[in-house]
Amino acid sequence: MPLFRRGTTAHPSTASSLPRRTGQEMLAKYRRVIAAALLMLALALCLSVLAPDTEDRVDVLVAGRDLPVGTLLSAADLRNHSVARSLLPAGTYSGELPPEGSRLAIPVQAGTPVFPTMVIGPGLLAGLAPGSVAVPLRLDDEQTASLVRAGQLVDVVLTEGNGFETKLDSRVLARGVPILWTGAQVESADQAPWGASAASGQGGLIVVGAGAASAEQLSTAAQRGKVSVVLVNP
Repeated sequence: MPLFRRGTTAHPSTASSLPRRTGQEMLAKYRRVIAAALLMLALALCLSVLAPDTEDRVDVLVAGRDLPVGTLLSAADLRNHSVARSLLPAGTYSGELPPEGSRLAIPVQAGTPVFPTMVIGPGLLAGLAPGSVAVPLRLDDEQTASLVRAGQLVDVVLTEGNGFETKLDSRVLARGVPILWTGAQVESADQAPWGASAASGQGGLIVVGAGAASAEQLSTAAQRGKVSVVLVNP
């Protein structure tokens, strides 16, 4: 049996004799674990920000195929597409077809929502001054009509007389009116509104937005002389 002398103490345990690690040493040892945890946290935060909120969805009418300008819209040309209500612009056709006889004023690609501003009718006047009207004009020079496009501003000029029996007289009927639609953009003659086509000698048709004061002068201009337009800067 071993004997111990009085006054002697036992050696400390092995665990208590180990030196304590500093914060830098702990960080160095577990740096990969900490980095992975931070990466997962950042990813979770990104997903929470980018993920769309759950909200009501509604059906809107979109083009079922590429539709050329002048297309007479029918149910076969359109299909329903579900979108978030917050992304739905005001005035979009939702669940019901445009009025019968509506024609596209611009080409529309497949999958694009159809708005009233895209069809010939009251929707084309959106954004214009109150009281504006859409006036069809038959230009005397069909080549000029083929050069202009919807959205351009023009001065409408009426020329009366023939230069022989009667003196030529030109005057501006309306200044800076926007072109809302032009028959030159129609890709096929059977899609031209009101039966207008260059082949039939009835081309040169455009539609402009004008004030009520000049609408009567513009609508009867073709019966009084030659109608032409001049492009102007906005």
